[in-house]
Amino acid sequence: MKTKEKKGINVYVVIVINLILLAIAIVSYNYIYQVELTKQSYAEEVENFVKQNEEPVFKIGKIMLYSSAYAVDNSENGKLQDIDISQFTDIVVYVDNGVENGELNPENTISEIFVDNIKMTSETQTGEKIINYKNPEKCGKYEELENYKADGILYRVVNTNSKNDDAIYDEPVFYTDCSNPISLGYINKNVLENCAVSSTGGSISFDGSILKGANIDLDTLKTQIMFTVHVKNNYNEEFICNLTIDNDLNTEAREIDSGYLLKVLTDHEFKFLKVSE
Repeated sequence: MKTKEKKGINVYVVIVINLILLAIAIVSYNYIYQVELTKQSYAEEVENFVKQNEEPVFKIGKIMLYSSAYAVDNSENGKLQDIDISQFTDIVVYVDNGVENGELNPENTISEIFVDNIKMTSETQTGEKIINYKNPEKCGKYEELENYKADGILYRVVNTNSKNDDAIYDEPVFYTDCSNPISLGYINKNVLENCAVSSTGGSISFDGSILKGANIDLDTLKTQIMFTVHVKNNYNEEFICNLTIDNDLNTEAREIDSGYLLKVLTDHEFKFLKVSE
């Protein structure tokens, strides 16, 4: 009797062990399968992302930077003995939608555009740094600006040519066909206050040349400006482009001493990446 009981027990144990091993095998297979499936899915997503962005719908065509300076003379009789000096740079960004011969479609036209993640960094604490939308018709001229709001700068999209003619550029406006640029104004306000400037027998111009007249070190005005441009086309596809712009006036030829510095950036790596469909 005892022998039969042991044999029965042994058979039961073997069955249990086999069931456990089978369960482990099934769990292991499912785990390995899921891992491989996840890897494959991730690889496909990466491949699709790369394909989508090899030839992006939108890209940055060119960037224009116009830099100069402005001054306020607080002294009596305009004797240039109490002057506040500010430096400003107008930033004009052109979005290229790849349109040729007016071939517009829902893919390459804009339904929404805004700028956010705006940051300004400098190695010095010179002046008060301000950035915001600027009327493109006033580029090249100094204009007082309020700092941007934390939620960024939203552009009103204009959809028809008749509305283009009636557009009021005092507010952020962008054409659906990308025919006008994104325009921003940067000001480093009061980089030098209550200073006296000598005209050395001539006249003083309230432009970039006054920086030299006031002996301002151009390296102290270097600022890195960063922001993100978000666009959505009429297929409701979203794209983003992260831009970093160096506001550096200290060029070899010191063009700013003549009144202004104009830079046109065409050789850059700024691209729009597709983030959703």
